[in-house]
Amino acid sequence: MQLHRWIAKYGLEGYDPFDIKAHPRIRALQRQPLLRKGSTALCDLFPTLSRRALRVRPSLNPKAIALVALGDLRLFQITGDAVHLDNGLDGLKRLEALAVEGYRGPCWGYPFPVRAAGLDCPARTPVIVVCAIAGEAFLLAHKISNDRRYLDTAIGVSAFLLGDVPRVSRGGREWCFAYSLSDLRRVHNANLLAVEHILRTAARTGDAEALPEVQPALEFSLSAQREDGAWPYGVCDEDEPYEPALMRLVDHHHTGFVLRSLHGIHTAAPSTVTLEALRAGYQYYKNLVLPSGMPVNGGGRWPVDIHACAEGVLCNSVLSPSLPGALAKAVLVLRWSHYHLRNPRDGAPWHRKYPFFKSRMVFPRWGVAWMYRALAEYLYVVRDKYQP
Repeated sequence: MQLHRWIAKYGLEGYDPFDIKAHPRIRALQRQPLLRKGSTALCDLFPTLSRRALRVRPSLNPKAIALVALGDLRLFQITGDAVHLDNGLDGLKRLEALAVEGYRGPCWGYPFPVRAAGLDCPARTPVIVVCAIAGEAFLLAHKISNDRRYLDTAIGVSAFLLGDVPRVSRGGREWCFAYSLSDLRRVHNANLLAVEHILRTAARTGDAEALPEVQPALEFSLSAQREDGAWPYGVCDEDEPYEPALMRLVDHHHTGFVLRSLHGIHTAAPSTVTLEALRAGYQYYKNLVLPSGMPVNGGGRWPVDIHACAEGVLCNSVLSPSLPGALAKAVLVLRWSHYHLRNPRDGAPWHRKYPFFKSRMVFPRWGVAWMYRALAEYLYVVRDKYQP
């Protein structure tokens, strides 16, 4: 796999699409829709120059490490090659070293601050999306090796999610896991990732108490599904300071996150309600892949982001054993991405395609790691189809 060689050569330290958005000058331009779109396009057109001019430094993102570790562990399951197992377990060691201390269990955040309307999240503040993805890697390592220490780490991640992460309720029985310790937004993909990790870990340990504890969080997101099967990014009431347009957004990769989490939740704790929501959601999601294989968002086609491409491969691969036609969608997105957002020389995934230009920046976390994880999952799903 070309990406395996790229990662071995360049590593995972680098720039990120969101590192520059925390800069005060860029933040000032984000307050008006037209200025936001213009500044985003300029940063995509001149990604390296803009970061150097603003003195934004490359960083190592724990999420990238977790995603690549998941990819390597999947590749070991496919090939039996100990190199992939060693790489995956080395990634987990790096994650352990980067864990933020002082909480009920291991947790991780982004290496740069995240700032937007109504929130100011300092660098390394634990974020539940990162924690859940890291927890998934430790669970897979335990499944492969049967080494108890990996399961203990996954149990620790659940302890952090259940004991340290705020639960946001606006009245009623339902509540939502906050996006992070200092970001109280109610975001469906993050909420369901937390629920999924807790239930998958509980299924591994035989903990019967986990489902009743997180059932209100699961119901919070299930009840937010629209009639057409889609989920908005999150929920925002009029008296909250967050950006309403963002919270109403339906995009490709976050929709895929939700569906993959529902699949994991249903696998760990089977439920007809969850399964029906998953099937209805996929009926919407499959239309976010055009016949050409180009992934699109619920509100428009451009720009096409490499994260959407990776999710189009990953989500459809994960769901393909139980949803007819999903694997064909994964192949379509994979083919489109190969021809439109990939460096033909070294296989590195480019950031974005606009109608008239491409942002050829390579982001280790946003593009490389997610595509590596997606390709490994695709190969894992089809491994029996092409063996003699």
